[in-house]
Amino acid sequence: MTPQSAAEILDSAYAARATGAFADVVGIFGEGFPEPLLRAAGLAPICLHINPATDDVDAGQAVSDCIEPFVDHAVRRFLHRFATGGYQGVRAIIFCRDDTAALVAYQYAQEFRRLGLAPQMPRLILWNLVHAPHAHDFNRQQLGKLWQGLDIVPPSESALASTWADECARRDALAALDSDMRQGAACASTAFMWRIAGRGMDGRQHAELLNTARPIAPRPANAAVRLGVIGSMIEDAAFYRTIEGHGAIVCDLQPTVAAWPVPLPQQPTADAFLRAAASDVACPRIVPPNAHADAILRRLEGAQCDAVICQLHAHDDVIGWDVPRIADHLRDLDIAFINLGFVDPLPDKPDLDTIGAALGAALKERGLA
Repeated sequence: MTPQSAAEILDSAYAARATGAFADVVGIFGEGFPEPLLRAAGLAPICLHINPATDDVDAGQAVSDCIEPFVDHAVRRFLHRFATGGYQGVRAIIFCRDDTAALVAYQYAQEFRRLGLAPQMPRLILWNLVHAPHAHDFNRQQLGKLWQGLDIVPPSESALASTWADECARRDALAALDSDMRQGAACASTAFMWRIAGRGMDGRQHAELLNTARPIAPRPANAAVRLGVIGSMIEDAAFYRTIEGHGAIVCDLQPTVAAWPVPLPQQPTADAFLRAAASDVACPRIVPPNAHADAILRRLEGAQCDAVICQLHAHDDVIGWDVPRIADHLRDLDIAFINLGFVDPLPDKPDLDTIGAALGAALKERGLA
């Protein structure tokens, strides 16, 4: 396989957003689920909260009237597709309790069924992983309930070991791509697309494609200004390309990048996978509560950012609480903090033009343009 053909496969997979056919699919809504456990059990997890705009479905006025104004775009899109039976081909949908949007999606999906607005299949499972060391026994019980809900036998030790090795290969390949990005050798927009492309692939396949395509990853046109990105979930690479018109993104900590895949353990056991997932500082609900923001600050400082760009969804209920503290700390480090305010997760051309103009003005004011 040539670097060009590998890049084309990754680009196509990003465009499809994990909508390919699988033998035994389980949908995942939200970040933070230890997907290797499903792969080891012979299932194919796919992401349901990051889909192309062309995947939008209108289930009608009755469904729209039930969805309250605070519900974000990803949940709204999911609910319309769910109501029209768009997910009846999957074995189950797992919702991550610690992901605010996922909990809202689960609650609405259950209510839609009660009201007769959605089909009774597939199964809906709430995954309640507690991100604290003292909760391991509880988390083990939750895993047992998951296997029962999926009606499958837990994966064998050999299956866990094989999947763990594949996921280690994925982790190393993604780390190399992130390193290229930090050094200005790869655009963050490309790194984002190629990461998202792997959410419908097994770890080994994704790793091989990344390692093959990396040498031809596009480089930032302007690497003189080092930028970091934090905030709510970004769904489209167009936002990145707008930011890259003003500098190189060297540290990307928005949720779809920072929280996937979840950390891997040192040993390939179910208990170890659970402990690793529960200790992930990318989860805003981790104990102690300041661990998430502290991890963001460490990574931004370590990446030697000149400026950090923040953008939030209009109804963000996660990182927005930490933004004032993060902003103050960055200013103490003499790192410019640029808050773009509320940004649509799928901004259109006029929105992107406005974002680009605001960013350019802010960087110029701080002597970075």
